[in-house]
Amino acid sequence: MVRMGGRSRGASNPVFHKAIPTHYANLMMQYMVATRLKSLVGDLELSNFDMPYWNIAHPPIKPRASQAVCMIGEEHHVDLARIAYLARHGIFDRFEWHGYGQRLEYFPEVEETRTLFSRPDITAPVFDGDAVVCPIRGGEILDARHPGYTVVPVDFYADVIEEMGWRPIFMGQTDDNAYMRALKHRFPHAQIMQHQGTLEDFQIIRSATNVILSISTFAWLAAWLSHASTIVLPVYGIFNPALFSLHDLLPLGDDRYRFYQLPPQPAVPLHELLDVHAAMKGQWHHVGLQDLRRR
Repeated sequence: MVRMGGRSRGASNPVFHKAIPTHYANLMMQYMVATRLKSLVGDLELSNFDMPYWNIAHPPIKPRASQAVCMIGEEHHVDLARIAYLARHGIFDRFEWHGYGQRLEYFPEVEETRTLFSRPDITAPVFDGDAVVCPIRGGEILDARHPGYTVVPVDFYADVIEEMGWRPIFMGQTDDNAYMRALKHRFPHAQIMQHQGTLEDFQIIRSATNVILSISTFAWLAAWLSHASTIVLPVYGIFNPALFSLHDLLPLGDDRYRFYQLPPQPAVPLHELLDVHAAMKGQWHHVGLQDLRRR
């Protein structure tokens, strides 16, 4: 934390302001962190957490000249107890948060979080029984702009789907590219769904009985909020805390999850992707709680 100014006098309720632009899953996770903080500081006002698609409205609150401001700059670690102490005692009355907080220990319990993000009016196909929903993350990550945002190998899907006896539905960012052509070639009879809309795609994942996650906070959050029977989580990319220790999105105490360890391969551009995946073939395995909690 970086502190600015001294204690303000005659201040109103403390303010927790999201200072960086985000949207959808990242914003939802930030709001989950802010909600957890508000449970510790009852009169805390949230600022810049507007999500009209979830009927959540916390517009930006402008700073006042008299406020004592605390800058919170760490990307994913948030000392909630410390912030709560500073707010309750009036040491600072505005907190400018420049992070994401993508760690399970900062989130409310899943049952509480489900009530935060509720839109029963949104209709989307429901896939149950032996169907498995496989959200595809494509778009901008295909240029390897972040080493931890990468694409799940086609052979990984094939091995898990064969092992579990599932019928795959691939959905999300399924626009034509070399990866999608390889996926369609491997699964010629699979259902491929185009993008249905942001909330509709979220609801498809959230209502599924079985899910194989892509390396995506969007898919991760939709599955976590679901009542799925089985969620396959590749310990890969940002989901591997041994490589990306600032994140922690492995719900180790949740028996819906099956974890598979993949090689520590960083993202590569699309034109290299299939060759890299071919070299990784077969180098993944199911891992249990004992293996993962040692990290």
